[in-house]
Amino acid sequence: MEKTFSLHIHDFSLVRGGAIYQLLLRLSLIKPGSISIIRRCIFFALITWLPLLVLSVVQGRALDSALKVPFLKDIEAYSRFLIAVPVLIAAEVVIDTSVRTTAKYFLHSGLVEPAELSDFKAAMREIAKLRDWVFLEPCLLLIAYILTGIVFTHRLTSVTSVWSAIATGTTKQLTLAGWWYALVSLPISQFLLFRWLWRFLLWFRFLWRLSQLNLQLVATHADLAGGLGFLGLNQIPFGSIPFAISIVLSGNFCQKVIYQGVSIATFKFQIIIFLVLSLIFTLVPLLVFSGKLLKLKIQGFQRYGSLVSQHNLLFEQKWVKGKVPKGESPLGSPDISSLADLGASFETIKKMRIVPFGLGTVIILGSLIILPLLPLFLIAIPLEQITDIALKVLFGV
Repeated sequence: MEKTFSLHIHDFSLVRGGAIYQLLLRLSLIKPGSISIIRRCIFFALITWLPLLVLSVVQGRALDSALKVPFLKDIEAYSRFLIAVPVLIAAEVVIDTSVRTTAKYFLHSGLVEPAELSDFKAAMREIAKLRDWVFLEPCLLLIAYILTGIVFTHRLTSVTSVWSAIATGTTKQLTLAGWWYALVSLPISQFLLFRWLWRFLLWFRFLWRLSQLNLQLVATHADLAGGLGFLGLNQIPFGSIPFAISIVLSGNFCQKVIYQGVSIATFKFQIIIFLVLSLIFTLVPLLVFSGKLLKLKIQGFQRYGSLVSQHNLLFEQKWVKGKVPKGESPLGSPDISSLADLGASFETIKKMRIVPFGLGTVIILGSLIILPLLPLFLIAIPLEQITDIALKVLFGV
């Protein structure tokens, strides 16, 4: 029975299922039992970015100086299709590994009681069923096309000619590359993002199901989270999703600074709001355990507080007043070493967090999210100033 359950744990996945996954298997872009990143990165680059280049060259829009933004100078297109899309694909490996590791830890660490293994299995089966829902990905693709239509409706109101649309008087016409961008490239990139958002909701649901189990948490656990501290580290790979969005934002902001002369200060509030919302988005699934951790901390204070009081009283009677207590004390011998051990346990409970992650997790995620936006700040700093800073850091001059 345990062997069968281990196999279920090994097969637990947020990404190995769904209509698109089965299609990619048939196209040999994914090998059974693996996720084949490089092959799919090349495939999606071939159908999203390369046709835009070819069609732009055919119509002379690749380096047309008459355009405000010719295709080969479109920073946003590079960042979206050649960086962000591969990141979303590569995220399948790191996130899926983290998901499986987390599920195994719940089982093998003893957090889940044997009596509740059936509920644990039921949670995994529910996630797999939702992941493979036949109408899911068509709905996500439809949403991607609707949003693409909204984006292009806005773009066509502009009188500025770019590689995707040429202004003719008060109207704009899509180029061949613009049509491919609207019908293929942009919907695919948005679909990949929306599919990740759905998978993230599935992960949220799975953690919520686990939070309803009678988990064997320990108030004095060294991770200061009752034994759930591993969740903070295992949640970091989900930062790949806002990381990919940050790449696209960075490309968009850099393009506006370079080609439209927009000040970098214009984006500071947008960057701050994006960073805060991204951190909340990434970490909020872990908050489903906060109720249990708060209850555990309160109970720990009560139980260990009572134990400390009893032990301190016996310690004082034996070592200060010289009275040998009758019978056996709660910890055996009320001596100095047991007093120190009990005091250390009580201090651990005092430091215990009611969230299964620490400041280190927040800093790592924040750094990951803000990293793609660094080129934006470098653009705003003159090259001479960057050189001076580098010399001071390296040589102290």
